[in-house]
Amino acid sequence: MGDRAVRARGGRTSEGDRRGGLPWGLLTAVALPTAVVGGFLLARGQLNDESVPKTYVLPGIGEGVTVLAIWAHPDDEITCAGALSQMAKAGARVVLVYLTRGEAAQDTGYTPDELAKVRTLEAKAAGRLLGADAVEVLDFPDGGLSRIDPAKPKAAIAELIGRYRPQVLVSFDEKVGFYGHPDHVRTGVWVRELFENPTREGAWPRLLYQVTLPRALVRLALRLVDAFRNNYPKGKREGLPAPQIAVNIAGEALTKRALLDVHASQAKIIADVQPYYDRLPAWLYYRLFDREYFVQLRRR
Repeated sequence: MGDRAVRARGGRTSEGDRRGGLPWGLLTAVALPTAVVGGFLLARGQLNDESVPKTYVLPGIGEGVTVLAIWAHPDDEITCAGALSQMAKAGARVVLVYLTRGEAAQDTGYTPDELAKVRTLEAKAAGRLLGADAVEVLDFPDGGLSRIDPAKPKAAIAELIGRYRPQVLVSFDEKVGFYGHPDHVRTGVWVRELFENPTREGAWPRLLYQVTLPRALVRLALRLVDAFRNNYPKGKREGLPAPQIAVNIAGEALTKRALLDVHASQAKIIADVQPYYDRLPAWLYYRLFDREYFVQLRRR
């Protein structure tokens, strides 16, 4: 009856059905998600450097530790927002510092004065979202850090170090500035100089973390991100320093995604440096790009 009924309906009895095996529909239902997950894990493995040790909070950061994160512009903290949020949740006192108010950004619909005010407010909102204890927005010229007397910004950074007494600094590297922006580079230079040659004696700071990327992510950025294509150094030995530590930020997916929206005035720039972030759910996007990379420098 069963075989005749199937034939009468124009159907077929599969070899698996006759032998009591799994039907093809069930096999497909199992195989397709498995293939998708496998492809996802393969892609993530190819984008990241699996040889870099992973952690959830950077070494030396925890309860009672003060972290001074020093950037050129409001929104630069996006480079390690997940790690900064996890520092605050681990009990660290996080202070965000921006050397400029970001008034020189293009295609925003604001005048420079208006934009300076808007981006200062965005910086404050970013601090609240990340759990920062304080936010300091200075007024050095956006786009002009490489043309001013370095003594003044270095004195301002030194004053903040003296006031907050951080054990840890976080900033850009001093050669590339993440993707080649001159303001980023100068910021990284000044922070490292002050770290290695402090203006006063004290037990602070003892660690400097510089944000960086592995080669695979740099190669991807050079294909997809205009900021990298236009500014990243071309020489093979002129790129970002090799990462030493990777912070797993998958648990901060919603926070990092919300931070991108905080910097609404920079929507075009963010769409460039975080490609396709608005086309995928945050939980998926930040499981593919689930790490933030750092170099650690220690002062004895």
